Order: sequence, then structure tokens, then C-alpha cells
Amino acid sequence: MVTPPLSQQLDLYSKDTKVWFADDKEGWVSATCISKHIDDKVTLLFQNDIDNSKEHIFEATYKELEKNNGSTLPPLRNPNKLESTDDLTSLSYLNEPSVLHTIRKRYDQKIIYTYSGIVLIATNPFDRVSLYEPDIIQKYSGSRRGDLDPHLFAIAEDAYRCMIRQQQNQTIIVSGESGAGKTVSAKYIMRYFATADDKEATGKLAKNNQGMTEVEEQILATNPIMEAFGNAKTTRNDNSSRFGKYIEIQFDKECNIIGAKIKTYLLERSRLIYQPETERNYHIFYQLCSGLPSKEKQQLGLKNWSDYHYLNQSGAGTIPGVDDAEEFELTQQSLIKVGISKDIQTYLFQLLAALLHMGNIDITGRGDAMIAEDDPSLLMTTKLLGIKTSDFRKWIVRRQITTRSEKIVTNLSPTQAQVVRDSVAKHIYAHLFDWLVDIVNDTLSSSSPESVATFIGVLDIYGFEHFKKNSFEQFCINYANEKLQQQFNQHVFKLEQEEYVREEINWKFIEFSDNQKCIEMIEAKMGILSLLDEESRLPSGTDQAFCNKLYQTFASPPYQDYFKKPRFSNSSFTVVHYAHDVQYEAEGFMDKNKDTVPDEHLALLQGAEFNFLVDMLQENNSSNSGSDSPTNSPKRLSLVKKPTLGSIFKLSLISLMDTIGQTNVHYIRCIKPNEAKAAWQFEPNMVLAQLRACGVLETIRISCSGYPTRWTFSDFVDRYYVLVPSDQWRPRNKADERKLCGAILDTHVTSPDRYQIGLTKIFFRAGQLAYMEKLRTDRWSEVAILLQKNMRRYMARLKYKQTLGFILKLQQVARKKHGRALLHQLRQDKAATVIQSYWRMYVVRKAFLERRAFIIKLQTAVRSVMAKKHFSMVRKHNAATQIQSLVRGWMVRRLYQTKRQFVIRIQSCVRRRQARKQLVVIKAEARSVSHFKEVSYKLETRVVELTQSLTRQKEEKGHLKEKATELEEQVRNWIEKYDQLDQRAKQLDPTTEDEKTSSTTTTDNSNKWHQWHQERQGLEQEYFTSLNKIKHQDKEIERLRDELTKQKNEMTKLRDTSQKAVQSLADIPNVSELKSQIAALKSQLSHTLNRQPHRTIKQPSTHNGTTALHQQPENNKDEISSNELFDIDTQVSQDLHTLLLDEQTLHKEIYESLIRLSITDPTTRDINGDNGCDAKSEKQVTTDDSISTNILFPAHIIDLCLVLMWKLGDLVESEQFIFSTIDVIRKHCQEQHGDDVLAVYLYWLTNAHELLSLVFIMEPLKTSTHQHAVDKVVNKVKYELQRLQMDLFGQVMKEIHIKLNKMAVAAVIESQCLPGFLANDTGRLFNNNQAAAFTMDDLIRYFDHVIKLIEHYQLEISTKEQIVNEMIKYVGVTCFNDMVMRRNYNSWKRAMQVQYNLVRLEEWCQAQNMSDATLELEYLTQTTKLLQLKKNSLDDIQIIYDVCWTLSPTQIQKLMQNYHVAEYEEPISHEILRVVSAKATSHDNKQLLLDATTDQTIFELPQPRTVVRHSLVNVDLKLDLPHVQRLLVLVSNEKFT
Repeated sequence: MVTPPLSQQLDLYSKDTKVWFADDKEGWVSATCISKHIDDKVTLLFQNDIDNSKEHIFEATYKELEKNNGSTLPPLRNPNKLESTDDLTSLSYLNEPSVLHTIRKRYDQKIIYTYSGIVLIATNPFDRVSLYEPDIIQKYSGSRRGDLDPHLFAIAEDAYRCMIRQQQNQTIIVSGESGAGKTVSAKYIMRYFATADDKEATGKLAKNNQGMTEVEEQILATNPIMEAFGNAKTTRNDNSSRFGKYIEIQFDKECNIIGAKIKTYLLERSRLIYQPETERNYHIFYQLCSGLPSKEKQQLGLKNWSDYHYLNQSGAGTIPGVDDAEEFELTQQSLIKVGISKDIQTYLFQLLAALLHMGNIDITGRGDAMIAEDDPSLLMTTKLLGIKTSDFRKWIVRRQITTRSEKIVTNLSPTQAQVVRDSVAKHIYAHLFDWLVDIVNDTLSSSSPESVATFIGVLDIYGFEHFKKNSFEQFCINYANEKLQQQFNQHVFKLEQEEYVREEINWKFIEFSDNQKCIEMIEAKMGILSLLDEESRLPSGTDQAFCNKLYQTFASPPYQDYFKKPRFSNSSFTVVHYAHDVQYEAEGFMDKNKDTVPDEHLALLQGAEFNFLVDMLQENNSSNSGSDSPTNSPKRLSLVKKPTLGSIFKLSLISLMDTIGQTNVHYIRCIKPNEAKAAWQFEPNMVLAQLRACGVLETIRISCSGYPTRWTFSDFVDRYYVLVPSDQWRPRNKADERKLCGAILDTHVTSPDRYQIGLTKIFFRAGQLAYMEKLRTDRWSEVAILLQKNMRRYMARLKYKQTLGFILKLQQVARKKHGRALLHQLRQDKAATVIQSYWRMYVVRKAFLERRAFIIKLQTAVRSVMAKKHFSMVRKHNAATQIQSLVRGWMVRRLYQTKRQFVIRIQSCVRRRQARKQLVVIKAEARSVSHFKEVSYKLETRVVELTQSLTRQKEEKGHLKEKATELEEQVRNWIEKYDQLDQRAKQLDPTTEDEKTSSTTTTDNSNKWHQWHQERQGLEQEYFTSLNKIKHQDKEIERLRDELTKQKNEMTKLRDTSQKAVQSLADIPNVSELKSQIAALKSQLSHTLNRQPHRTIKQPSTHNGTTALHQQPENNKDEISSNELFDIDTQVSQDLHTLLLDEQTLHKEIYESLIRLSITDPTTRDINGDNGCDAKSEKQVTTDDSISTNILFPAHIIDLCLVLMWKLGDLVESEQFIFSTIDVIRKHCQEQHGDDVLAVYLYWLTNAHELLSLVFIMEPLKTSTHQHAVDKVVNKVKYELQRLQMDLFGQVMKEIHIKLNKMAVAAVIESQCLPGFLANDTGRLFNNNQAAAFTMDDLIRYFDHVIKLIEHYQLEISTKEQIVNEMIKYVGVTCFNDMVMRRNYNSWKRAMQVQYNLVRLEEWCQAQNMSDATLELEYLTQTTKLLQLKKNSLDDIQIIYDVCWTLSPTQIQKLMQNYHVAEYEEPISHEILRVVSAKATSHDNKQLLLDATTDQTIFELPQPRTVVRHSLVNVDLKLDLPHVQRLLVLVSNEKFT
């Protein structure tokens, strides 16, 4: 790395400079320079920033520093303003501790994503974060990489845009160690491609309600499947991928996702048979045991997971917070989505159950292995697999060796038998996994490969692994990472060199650490993998022999730097990888590499009765090798040279690297911040090791080797123009930026090797930017000192003048005070004299009044004593008199009470004697028959009375009916007379007009006209009077019905009473006569009751009865049958009826001409002037002028046709007509494009409401026979019209939102109308930012345009208010979401500009009398307040929370993180940001963006208008509508009531 001169480097270590020192616990700690001493020896003293009592001393000779170019100097720390930067390459000092500190600081602020050039660093939060919501996805869709915060969605969007622009395949590599979040990141990347809405692309396929096509849903469904069968819980990760996968998402030419393809690498087969402590097997087994129904579990013999050897070895069977039953249901649903039916799933689960039972087969024996014939696990395994139990048992405990001449069968030890059993299980599961991947690929792959234009690949592969014991799996994983790291280094180097060439600068070849030798050592012809395959094919090959071959082969010098032999082990070897030295244990390498299954077991599985197993194995064999299936030839199976697992992985990895090499690559490096998987905890040393392993620090080193810092000319000039005199850059708008850059560099950079000037950028060596920053800081310090000197002089002179003026004013005040004091003394002397005179008078008068008062009190006391004595004597006399009167009265009352009680006692005795005698008589009478006869006689009398009453009411009802019939006949006569008079009046109308024009009107005709008119009015009054009488008679009939019902109830009670009487008399002898009388009474009651219903349900025979008497049957159907006949309410001509029902003429003309062409162009009327139509009230009155201007003419024509059809009884035809009309209106509106779309929607919105209002005033028909059916049709029409209004309103708001989406942010956020507070995006002094695409004037003009259209089409005020509210809400939500997501943009100046724009918007709302609409801007208003408030202390933050109560803590955190700090502002401290982040994390409300969807807009229907049906025959039609015109003429010639 080229470094600046030593003197220039030492200049940076001035007092208060912060540097980094290595630390065992924290990785690096910060310290501040206290003193610096430089001569032959350089001594720097630093104080620890965390522990002030601790000091760090750096000592070195000057020659040593010159020799190593100052590389041993402590790394410099970046300014506080840059330490939270979102791109590590923008740091002034790009070193290891600065990278670590930036990532840690951002992580403490709950920011998990950071850029490092082309790499995205993703730190696992181990917590749920609200960063992947659909709103966030749509926000990143279409945005550039630098516009929003770092995010994996930004990488995905960058890959998508590169694919579109360059028509080149893309690859996103997601790497990191286990538990770093690779799987989740890859899952969210695929979800982004599936759900992001590309607004720029054309020809996109329609998506469902969830925003995805069927193919996209299937792609996302692969995640649960692959996780269930390929992921497991490990010590580092609860959902660790135990295989690598490369998913190709395929796109067509229109950028639609049309398919996908999955490639897998190195499934960890050994996990099936063994899991370390606290780890689990693959998720699918635990899901199967928990989620499978009990009936199916019983069929498969499944129990709890703890009962199976393959699952209970680690003792961990559950994952906190994960429900395996729910996950199993999700897995089943995903399998169905990718085309695996329920039946195949049953076979799949049967095979998994067989593997679990296979692991429970008990292998015993000391020397030779033994398995009991009745082992339940053995029997269940063979039953589920469909193989012979004896054969399977035989070849587990025995082995057959085939020689040229004979076959030898030997017994196996228990350990060897267990290996055979486990190898069969691994073989089946590996083939099952491969089969599952093939099925998924067959389902997801595009049906036509030629339609695949490009693809985006997502590589989710294991990161570098280094454990205490490393085996064959770790070796393959680290080998893959070596290849990926080489590709990464070459890609970064290539990008560096390409930019140098593009800028045409002089450059030298950049050296970087190439791990080609390490890769050759692994994959060369005599490499580790080749030696492993060679040893694996030897019958006597062992792990130790393989290890010895490694020692002999790589002891030569070319590989000494990459291969080491451990000191204390002969069965292991060490490979020096790019990230770390890893020691591998050779034990198990041979078995894992061969991964062989005995031929006897292969033949047994191939001949199984379980067809699913056989088909699965055959499909995998045919796909893995082109040879024929060895089903029928076991001998041939042994002769085939089987590829080893290492060679397979090597070939697949080379294929993968070729695929990646042909694509444009994007990188995501996942970091695991702590080993305990604790939320938001950061272990620096662990992160530092991963940064080294994933190549981030290597990327930085490569960048620092060349020119890591790049500035455009404009940015450099804006930053460092102050380093040259002002005459070189004034005037600002005419300064030559390139020449000015050269002048700055020539003045202050002496060595030309420190920078290079390209075509558009300036390239600096590492550390040069820090030196430029120091020069700039020194220059600003000089300017500040000069300003301070002059300001202090000015302030001192100003203070002197202020002091002199103060002394003069003080003298004036003192003299004024002295004069006032003298005057006050004179006033006091005079006042004292007056007070003395009044005081003496007061003393004398007080003495006189005291004597007088004493005398009066004395007199009062004497008189009081005398009065009290007299009063006491009078009271005693009155008391004696009262006592005497009370005693005398008591004596008299006592004598009276004694006599009265004696008389009462005698009376009671006499009465008791008489009552007893009467009781005896009554009891005797009660037992006699005469008593019951009397009761029966009373009942019979009551029945006769009721019968007479019923007869009388029947006669009255008959009279009323006759009278009603007469009245109806009279009404018909009056109607005929009324029609004749109306016809005569129409005939006289033209005569009257001719007489008026010719001025020859006679007096007789005038008198006749007035007489007929009065007669007509009289007939109308009589008609309405008759109608009232009929209504009164109807009420009277109803009253009579109620009385009959009451009488019926009374008769029922009487009948019950008689029955009880009969029962009570049944036991009494000699009552036959009484029984006969009661029977006669019962028959009479029954006869009366049976006659009553015939009188209550009788209906009039004429059809002219009133609707009040007409009752519909209860079983009427709601639907109207096409063959149902109705009475004609109105008599019309045959021509009118035929025209009305003609679908080919009138209806077609209404659909194609009236609806599609008749729209009043708002430009034809002065809607901006005073002639526009104003909204009168909530219920507007439709005038003839509205119809004449053709605005509401379609509604009245459609209403006319509907009313005529209803009156003529054509109800089915009317339904078809109105529903077809509504469909045509919808289609017509959807076909509109351009600027007039909004006018079309508003036009039909007002017509739909007008038509609904006309339907509401539909009068009852004259004939009541089909009124009920008409009411049903009317209700349907009302419902459909209301739905049409809601749909049109939704389309209106959608069009408005499309327009506002382009204008809102530019007008409210970007436009700057407030002078004096212009905010620049980057603080540029020279080239100011371009003007916004739209201003507030444009936005308000559009609002005015919408209001004018609403008023022109006479929409209700409530509709107008709803539209305005939705517009303001959409502006507020869109602008708020934009401000929340923008980075390095929001400042206090920007907030003032936005606040000024909001005030203008509020003033517009107040001018429209819609002040309530401004409440929708509350989020945006409080955002501007937050940006303007102080943020220097925790008290300031509390004030922000109190003022911005509408914002959620997450939104406040995001706004503060994105706050753009000006040059003169102190950045927000890390402690404050950490407190804000902690509050956002602990709060329940995690909402970040507001919901800006337009599909959920609710339209409150306005009240129906007060409308009147007018004659349409004289309307001036602007369209050619001959059939409509003929309809109007025919209607005008007919007679309608």
C-alpha cells in the first residue's frame, strides 16, 4: 500500500487526535493524543478514552518509521461525523479498527446493514426487525442504490436493474458462518423478487391479491421445503442450512418471473445418524412426529421423537419459539404448491418413518453382530420399505466379498454392522433429498426454455468453518470458500482496474493475496482430493495411509506455506486457508468420501415392493449417471466405477464457479455478532475474525493498494475551495472546476504520486484525504480566528459606546430622583398638619360617643330584668291551665272506649252465629244439579250474544265493501274526466299560442279555459279526498278484523270453561240432562268458530282494489321468472313498446353512442371563471340547464327507459338493460387514457348518482298486481348503482394518486420556496441542486383543477370533501414515507422548507372551507418539528417524544439516524442514538412506513338528490341519437299518469 511521506503522517498526530490500540477483549480501544515529541526518536503519549487512568505510549526511532513507511504508527480514528457512515469506503481512515467500530456503532443504533464498496455487510440482530414489510419492499423497488439506507433489498434491486440494462445474468452471493443469517437473507431476497412491483417495466403479468403470480408463490414455497429437509438446529444456529444451494430465478423478456431452478451442494449426510449435544437432526423428522395425525402415526408406527435413536442422541428435540406441528402443516402446504400431492406425501412420510425405525434396529453381539428376528424396529422398517426381512437382516450383519473365482461371505462386527445400517439410511435420505429437488425443479422450471431470457441466481452457501474437531465436511466447505474468495478478490480487483482504465489515469498493477496455490493443493491432479480418491479405491486403504501420502506429497517447497504437519499428531493435517489455519482430523475421511452402500442392499432396495422407493432410486440413478440401471444385474453394479463424494463436490463446485463467472456478481456478507445468539449483543473479536474470513478487510486492503478515495470535481471543489484565494473561484457559477481542482492540488500536495486526475474524478492515495481534511480544518481555523478578532474588536467598541451612553442616562436619572425626593418631603409636611387636626377631632368625638353608649346599655339592662320577671309569672299560670284540661279529657275518653269495645264484642258474636247457618245452606246448594244448570244457561246466553254480534259486524262489513266499490267507480269516472280535460287542454295549447302571436284571442275562450282549469282542480281535490276516504275505510276494516280476533279468543276461553265443567260433572250421578245441554253448547261454539275464517280472508274480486288490501303469498320467490306475466300499468302504442325493447337499435345506441361519446368536455365551458357550476348543497337540485348542457342527460334517458319498462311489466328486460348499461359504463371508463380520464370518471360518477336519485323517487304503480316484483327490481338497481358509484370513486382516487405520486414528493419535499433557508443535498457551494420537477404552485394548481372538475360536474359537497381528504392524506403519507427513508437529506433547513409548503397547503384547505383535511398532514408536520428541535441531550430527546406524539419510536429513530448534519452542527451523539434505538426496540409499535395503499378507500355515499323528471323532447342533443330522439317523441305523444 502506497503511504504518504512520514512527515505528513506525523503531522496528523497532533494534540487531541484520536487513534486506536489493540485490545484482547474489545479488539481495539480508542485513545487521545496528549503529547508528541519528535527528534531522532518519536514518542507519542495517549490517554485511554474509556479508562482515563490508563495511558498508551508509542515509541520508535525515526529511521525505523522511515524504513517501514510509518506502518507501525497507531491507526487513526475517524471524525465522529463519519463513524456512522453507511459505506465503509467513505471513511477518511480506512483501517481495520475503523471498520469494526463503524459496524459496531451502527449495530448499537439497531442498524444491521452497512456497505463496504460493492459488498453489503449484514449483521444478524437475533431479533425481529421491521425491515422487510411489503411497504419497505415497494419503497426500494425502482430506487437507486444510494438513495435509501443499505439493505439487502437494495442489492436485489441493483441486480434486477443490471439485468434489465445490461441483459446479463446476475448472481447474489450470500455467505457467512453458521448462524449469521444467510438462509433468512436469501429467503427475503427471493420474496423481494416475487413481490416487488416494477413500475417502470411494461408487459408485467397480473398478480393475485397478495401481489404474486402463481410461479412466484411456488418459488417462495420452496423455502419451507428446503428448510424442512435440509436444515437443522446446531449450536450456532437454530435453522442452519446443512447444504449449499444456488437458486436461479428465471425471467422472460418482459422481466416476468417464469420459473426457477435449484442446485444443491454437499448435503450433510452424517447428521442423519449422529448429532452433537444440543443439536438436532433435520427438521422434517421432528415435524413428522409432532404434526402427523394420530391415525397416520399409528399406521407408520411413529411415537415421540425421544423414542428414536437418530433423534435422541443430543437430548434436544425442540427449538424455543418454534411449533413443529405448525411447521409441518406449512411444509405440507408448500409440497402441494410445488406439485407433490397428498398421496405422494403419504409415501414420502412412510419413507421417513422407515428411516427412523431403521435407526432403532438393535445390533448386539460381542464378536459377530447379531439382530433378533423378531426385532420390532426391523419388522416395521422392512414393512414400510417393502423388502424381505430375512435378506435385510442378513446383509446388515454379513458382508460378501466377490473375487474372480468365488464369493466369500463373512460376518461383521457390531460396529461394522452399525456402519452398514447407517450407510443404507444415509443413502436413502440423500436420494430422497435429490429426488425432492428434482421434483421442485420440474415444477418450477419454465415449460419453454427458449422463453427464459435472463436469470438472477441467489447462492446461499456455508461460510468458513473452524471447529475444535474438523472433518471431511469442514474440508469441503472451506474448499468451496477458498474458490469463492478467489473469485471475490478477482472481481474486486477487476472493478478497481476497470475504473482506472475508464478514467484514463496512470496506474500500476495492484498486488493482492492470491490463494491459487491453496486451491491447486486441494483440487490439482495430485491434490488432496485426488489422493483421497486414490486411497478410497484401494481395498486396503485407510485414513492413516491417506494422511501419510499427504505428508510425503506436500513436503516440497511450493506447498510448504499452505500445508503443515501438526507437531503432536500423525493422523491430522493443517491447511493454511486465506482466513485461518485449520487442522483436519483424517479419521473418517475415507468412509465419508466413499459413502458406499453394499451391493446387496442396493439390489434389495431396487427390488422392493414399495414402488415409490424404487422409482425414486431409479430416477436419481438415471439423472446422476448415463449408464443403464443395475436393477437386474447386481454383478454389473459392482463393476461400475462409482464417483466419490469428494469428486462429485469438486465437479459441482467447478460448474458453480463457471456459472458465477459468466454472471455479474453482487455480494452479501452475513456476520454473526455473538456466539450465544443473544439479541443486539456485539462481540468485537468474533466479528473481527469474521470480517477477515469473509474478505471484507481484504477488499479494503486491495482498495488501499491503489487509489481508494475518489472525488468528483464538483464535490472536491465544494469541499476544498477554501484552500485557494477567492479570486480563483469567483464568480462561483463561472468557475472552471477542473482547473480549480488542479490549483488546489498543486498548491498543497507536493508529491504528484499522491493523486491522479481522471476524466470525471480525482483519485487519492490512502491517507491523503485525511491530510486534505487537516489542511481544510486549519484554513477554517485561521478564518475563524480572523473573524473572531474582528468581532471582538467590534463588540468591545460597541460595549464602550453602550457604557458611555449608560453613564449619561444614569446622571439624568439621579438628578430626577433627587428632585422627586425634595418634592415628596414638602408634600409630607403639609399632609402631617392636616392629619394632626383630624386626629384631635377624632379623639374628642370618640370620648363623647363612648359615654353615650354606656348610658344606653345601662338602661337596656334594667328594663330587661323587669320584663323577664313578668314573663316568668305568666308562663306558670298557662302551664297549670293546660294540665287541668288534659286530665279531664283523658278520663272522658277512657270511659267511651270501654263502652264501645263491649258493644263490638256482642255484635261479632251475633254475626258469627248467622254466618254459620248461611254456610250450611250454601254447601247444600253447591251439591245440587240446579247450580250447574244455571252456569250452563249463562254460557249459552253469552254464546248467543256473541253470534248476534258477529252477524251484525258481517252486515256492516258488507255495507262498507259496497260503499268502497262505489267510491272506486266514482274515482275511475273522475280519472276519465281528468284525462279528457287534460287532452282538451293539450289541444288548446297550440291554439292559445297562435292566438297570442296573432293577438286575436277572444274573451270567451279565455273564460272557458279558466272554467275548465278550475273544474280540473276541483276534480283533483275530489280524487284525493276519495283516496283519503278509502284509506280510512281500510283502517276501519283492519279494526273490525282485530275485534273479530278478540271475540274468537273469548269463544275459545268459553269452550275451555265448558270442557272443564263437563269433566267436573262426570262423577256426579243423575246429570244426563246437564251433559246433553253442554254437548249442544259445544256444537254451537264449533259451528261459530268454523264460520269465522271465511269472513276474514275474503278478497275483492276486482283488480282495482287498493294496495292496502292486496297481500302477497308467503312463498313468493325473490327472483323474477322470464315467463311470469304482469299487468300493464300504462297503455302505450305498439311502436313505443317495440322500440323500448329493441336491443339492436335503442339499447345499442345507448351503449355505443350515448355512453361512449356523450361527455361534456370541461374545456368547452369556462370552469375557471364565474360561469362554472357551483355545488349548491348536499342535496342538489337538477335543473333544466344541467340537462341542456348534456351533463346529466344520460341519467335521465336511462331512467326514462327503466320507468317505462317497469310500467309495462317488462321487469326481466329492464334488469338486463340496466345491468348491461352499468357494465358498458365500467368498461368505457376502464378504456380511457390520457389527461381526460379523471373528467370521464367524474362525469359518470355524477350521472350514476343522478340516476340513483331518480330511482329513489319512483312512484307506486296504479295497478298493484306486480308492485312487489317492481320493488325487488328497484332494490337491485339501487344496489348496483351504489356499487357503481363506489367503483367510480375508487377509480377517481386511483387516477388522482397516480398524478400525485409524481408531484407530491417533488412539490412538498424537494421544492424550496422559502428564501434565505435553501437546503442543499450535499452542502455544495458551486453547482446548486437542480430545481424540483414540480413546485407547490403546480400541486395547488392541480388541486384547483380537481375542484373545478368536481364543481363543473355538480358533485355533492360530501363527495368533494372525501376526495380532498384522500388527496391530502395521500400527499401526507407519500411525503412522510419519503422523508423517513431518505438518507443524508433531512436537515433543519429542509424541514423549514417543508413546513412552509405545508402552510400553503393548509391555507388552500381553509380557502376551500375544509380545514379538517389538514389533520391528515399531522405525521408530516411533526416530522418537520422533529428535524428542527435540538438533539443534544436526553432532555431534548424527551421533548421530541412529547412534541411528536403521533410518531412511533421506530419512526423517530429512523428520522434521527437519517438526519443530515451541517458543517457547523455537532453530530448526534452515539449515546443518544443508542437510547433512541433501545426505546424503539422495546416499544410494541414497530410501524415504520404509513400505509399508502389506495385499494381500501371507503366511499360514503351521499344522500339522494332532490330531482324532478323533466320533458326531454326539447333537449338540444349534441350527438346523433336518432332512436333516442324517436323515443322522446313517442313518449311525448302518449298519455301517462
